[in-house]
This record gives sequence, structure tokens and C-alpha cells, in this order.
Amino acid sequence: MTPDPGQARLEEIGRRVREARIRRGWNQDVFAHHAGIHRAYIGMIENGKKDLRISTVYRLAEALDVPVISLLP
Repeated sequence: MTPDPGQARLEEIGRRVREARIRRGWNQDVFAHHAGIHRAYIGMIENGKKDLRISTVYRLAEALDVPVISLLP
């Protein structure tokens, strides 16, 4: 079975989001509050389990105070 490049991208975005969150010293609850997104959804994003809308990527980047491009592979 061939690997799904889309899944690999989601996992990479999740890794980048997690790293940026940790750099800020936030747990998922604090990050979720700042982003206005449910904590469980943050967990799914960080684990590459959710296909993201561009508006969600912008919300994540704004909450983390990073450029959107830094979250994209």
C-alpha cells in the first residue's frame, strides 16, 4: 500500500503546531483557549487526524503568533 502524501502533510502540520505550542510553554488547554478551538480538536490536529480548513490554520498561527507559512510543510 502506498503512503498517503496528504496524511504525511497533516502529520507534519501537527508536528509543527505542537512544537510551536510547546515553545510558548502552553499545554493543549491553554492553546485551545487562545485559538478558540476545543482542546480535543487541538489534539487531533497535533496527531495528524484532522484535515484542516485554511481558516483553522490561520487561527492556529494567530494564536501561536507565528506566520502561517511556518506551520505548512
